[in-house]
Amino acid sequence: MLKESLFINNFCENILRYSIYILIFLLPILFLPWTSDALDFNKQTFLVLFVFVALFAWLAKILISGKISIKLNKTNIAVLVLFLAFLVSTIFSTDKYGSFWGWPRVTSESFLTVLCFIIFYFLVSNVFSKKEIIASIILFALSGLLVVSIGVSQLLGLFLPFNFAKSPSFNTIGMVGELGLFIAILLPLLIVLEIYSKKWLRIIFGAGILLSIISFVLINYAIVWWIVLVGCALFILVAVAKKEFFDLRWLGIPMFFLVLALSFIILQVQIPSPQRPIEVYLNQATSLGISFSALKEYPVFGSGPGTFSYVFSKYKGSDLNQGILWNLKFNSAGAKAITILATTGILGFASFLALIAATLFYGAKFMIGAGREREAGQRGEVFISAVLVAFAAQTTALFFYGSNLALDFLFFFLIACFLGLFAEEKKEFSLRPSSFATLFVTFIATLFFIFGVGLLFLNGQRYVAEIYYTKGILNFAFGQKDEGLQKLESAVRLNPKSDVYLTQLSQAYLFRLGDVIADASFSDEDKSAISQLLMNNSVNAAKIATDVSPKNANNWAVRGLVYRNLIGAIVGVEDWALHSYEQAIQLEPSNPYYATQKGIVYMTKAAIVNKDDNAKRNEDLDNAKKEFDRAVELKSDYAPARFQIAMFYQAKGQIDEGIKALEELKAYSPDDVGLLFQLGLIYYQEKDFNKAKLNLESAVSVSPNYSNALYFLGLTYYKLGQSDKAIEKFEKVLEFNPGNEEVRVILANLKEGKDPLSGIIQEIPPQAPIDETSVETP
Repeated sequence: MLKESLFINNFCENILRYSIYILIFLLPILFLPWTSDALDFNKQTFLVLFVFVALFAWLAKILISGKISIKLNKTNIAVLVLFLAFLVSTIFSTDKYGSFWGWPRVTSESFLTVLCFIIFYFLVSNVFSKKEIIASIILFALSGLLVVSIGVSQLLGLFLPFNFAKSPSFNTIGMVGELGLFIAILLPLLIVLEIYSKKWLRIIFGAGILLSIISFVLINYAIVWWIVLVGCALFILVAVAKKEFFDLRWLGIPMFFLVLALSFIILQVQIPSPQRPIEVYLNQATSLGISFSALKEYPVFGSGPGTFSYVFSKYKGSDLNQGILWNLKFNSAGAKAITILATTGILGFASFLALIAATLFYGAKFMIGAGREREAGQRGEVFISAVLVAFAAQTTALFFYGSNLALDFLFFFLIACFLGLFAEEKKEFSLRPSSFATLFVTFIATLFFIFGVGLLFLNGQRYVAEIYYTKGILNFAFGQKDEGLQKLESAVRLNPKSDVYLTQLSQAYLFRLGDVIADASFSDEDKSAISQLLMNNSVNAAKIATDVSPKNANNWAVRGLVYRNLIGAIVGVEDWALHSYEQAIQLEPSNPYYATQKGIVYMTKAAIVNKDDNAKRNEDLDNAKKEFDRAVELKSDYAPARFQIAMFYQAKGQIDEGIKALEELKAYSPDDVGLLFQLGLIYYQEKDFNKAKLNLESAVSVSPNYSNALYFLGLTYYKLGQSDKAIEKFEKVLEFNPGNEEVRVILANLKEGKDPLSGIIQEIPPQAPIDETSVETP
């Protein structure tokens, strides 16, 4: 019996140890191609699996051995407070599902991810011996070398063999700036390993240091150089303070990096590199302004982990609407610390600071040599020093730049390694078979087993749903709409709480509806039945998305889009469309898109619902104009709103005002093919054929296969007496639309010298005859 217990105990210990080793080595380099997020979503799934396997093994070992060992220190308390802060913030979150799981919100900031980081911290700092912690550092450094190698290869244009990876911005960490920070934080560990490793490892880590130099120069971001500077300066200070353990001759390495960083910072050296991506992120002032605004509404618990995009949408100023990147939505602030302040409130931010302070408190104790025995020896002292320097460098970065799952993992890994190497000896507790303590520990272990297994099952289900979702999106991209629709339906069945899946499914039903209406192979009865089903499904999916995540402006915009496309098909749906866009406006008041779409609903309502009631029609048109004006106030160069203003004047019969508005819009969007076509069409309707020709020719030059522009350009040429050119344009229209009988008749008329529209029922005024529309997405 004793032998069996020892065997099981050793087995559990090996499962625990190697699960952590695998996690440490693979997480930084892990990416998988079959999910829409190749990095963090897969890293989180991997993290959850191996952390809970290690936790199960540790709990089983405790129950079998009847002993539990814990290192008691202030950092453990700070970590538990951080856990409670994230838990409470998740409970009161504006998006509980997203805050708990992460995707489709920010995976690295989710409660589940933070929970796994905390479990990982406790296992490494409390269970691992100092020898195992040093082995973990070496494993992580080796993994980091692979990260650096892949990152440098990508920046040099030697891409990995995946379609999504064929870009210099791809690496296994995240954005290029985040890759640079990862390498900068890793640098102190590489230097120590280069100094104190055996010969073959010294060669490997030396190569890693050389690759680090190349990566820093290729990336050449100011924040990365600053963190290199901070890390190397601290390394030199710590080495001098602990000179009895350091061979100071090796300080030439950090000194070299220090001088290199200073040179790039002071001289602002620019290395020509066509492969270097440009990153866009919020500056500190804007980030703080948004975060302080969010704190006024959610002071204690914040808006919820991972929900910065919500507060950004609500509190960003209209000044951000200037420029071509005006419609970007940021999922995080300009710094990790500011993001935590906005999303977890004062409680979460204070607990985050407390964790840093507790770790630095022990760092100070280490530096003055207080409170610990010197049993670690030279190797142990230098590893503690390197980990402390790396942690200090990363802590600095957290207040000036964003983060992601790999960097957050590194943050907790460094704390765990430092405390594991430095902290006092373990406190061991024996669990007597008949004691209440044993009963309590057994209950807690059982609770963790059940909770963990449930989490692993649900997480696996979410992962399969994500695979279906990604395949469905790809199917739609390649025109396989039926297969894509089935995959999206499967994704929603497996994960009905993902608003992203629901909004995409809703729009997929709308696309399918358009195909069914245009399909002549269906009988009228079948077409009516299928159309009704697709309309109901589209509306239901959009409604559920807003129920699941009501604070997401995009969900309301998609719901409004669905209702807008069904005006005339469902009675009263226009009012729901207006309500949906108004909800989106309240959640993102500075976005001109929503006001424009609300105005379009009024225009559609005037054209379809109230077309026979002059008073109501004019009221709708006036309401539409107010919305378009509101959009232009938010963004003066917003072309869609200005275009709709021109359409308003046309609907009002004020043709001259409409033309003036469109001509003014050309200054903002000279190559907008839709604008050029519409202007050409109005001039054609007004019989100003020379100006019609000028604008329609411009539209065709921008988009040579634009059938409607070619159609009216052909008619314009005929009006100008250029029949040969008219025939040429209509032959192209027929080439792009081989089944269009109207175009065949027009060509026959032209070739016989007749009026091209002879024998064709004409609309007054003439409208675009070729259906080139698609469902618009917000």
